[in-house]
Amino acid sequence: MKLNKLLILLLATSFLFFVGCEDEDDAINEFEVLVEYLEGDDGGYMNNMGSWILSEGSVTLSDYLVLDLRSSDDFDATPDPIADAVNSTLTDMWTHAESATKPILVTCYSGQTASFAHMLLRMKGYEAYVMMFGMSWHHEDLDKWTAKCLDTYANDLVTTASPALPTFDYPELDTGEETAEAILDARIDVAIEAGLTLVTSADVMADPATRHIINYWSETDYLGYGHIDGSYQVTPATLTMDGNLSVFDPAGENIFYCYTGQTAAAACAYLTVLGYDVNSIAYGFNNMNWTALGGHKWLKPYGG
Repeated sequence: MKLNKLLILLLATSFLFFVGCEDEDDAINEFEVLVEYLEGDDGGYMNNMGSWILSEGSVTLSDYLVLDLRSSDDFDATPDPIADAVNSTLTDMWTHAESATKPILVTCYSGQTASFAHMLLRMKGYEAYVMMFGMSWHHEDLDKWTAKCLDTYANDLVTTASPALPTFDYPELDTGEETAEAILDARIDVAIEAGLTLVTSADVMADPATRHIINYWSETDYLGYGHIDGSYQVTPATLTMDGNLSVFDPAGENIFYCYTGQTAAAACAYLTVLGYDVNSIAYGFNNMNWTALGGHKWLKPYGG
């Protein structure tokens, strides 16, 4: 009798052990599920953005639902306001997007927060674009850019080859969801709460050796324009699991910069959703060595 009880206990323990192992084996890797969904067969929108930044003079604004992410006070005080533009926030832009009958054109003060927002919209399948340089281009009184176009660090940049790219493990996501769509929704909520974090070039250049800095240019521009000493050169459209996604540190702060800060801001949205802490240098290279840039720069249309 005792032997039968012992046998039953052993069988029950073995069953629980195997069930536990099976449950552990069946646990999904949320990061991989999410990235595979977002990348699709061609790297996804982040790596195939096309013409996503539109200059105000090149489009008919009435063809778009214009979402303006500035404060309500600044929106109400806009000189020559855009007809039918809607004042919005990152949180309530979804309500406007769901009822939109036109493509969405997002704007803000400088174009950087709008770039962050448009990426979140694109990840959810909305056709969204960004107004180049935000409302700064719309009217001289709204110009935030001219004062930020500086050559402060022209003599502090280097033209050396990029250090070898590091390889980090990917972030571990724990939303508790199982489908890619549900994981994405949960992570977008995190990104909206975090928002876009902009760091100044002064803060970064004060001690760049202690920062994990990624430059998002071609190698030609990285070497030609000069770059922050020690920054890693990552070629645009390579932020995939088969490409350079592993260059970002999942356990620390990452500094990401480009020409104007708009592409970096869009990438920050994508990378924040994936679980990284990534901050963009405000106004990008325009704020470090504006004169050197042959393109991708604020043209100072109002003087300055």
